Amino acid sequence: MNSDNEVRPLVGRYISSIELALKDLKIRDSNSTLVEHNMELVIDAVKRYLSDAKYYQEIKKEAIALTSISYAEGLLDALRIMELVDFEWQRVDKS
Repeated sequence: MNSDNEVRPLVGRYISSIELALKDLKIRDSNSTLVEHNMELVIDAVKRYLSDAKYYQEIKKEAIALTSISYAEGLLDALRIMELVDFEWQRVDKS
């Protein structure tokens, strides 16, 4: 991808997808206070990356927005792979 016109629709879809995942996110019970605390820190980071992505999208810096929202997606995937949270990725056809 070499133009903002190609990146722009991806950013919108990724942002919507992350918002839906956070809305439906179910935190699994943990027997460890440390795990729960660290999980909250990671979820907070996801929300901050989402906020950053929206900001960069607004000021037309789509490549940076895509980078930020990709970090958020990776963190959510990591939490799910570690079986700390439950959610389903939903396909978003928004541009």
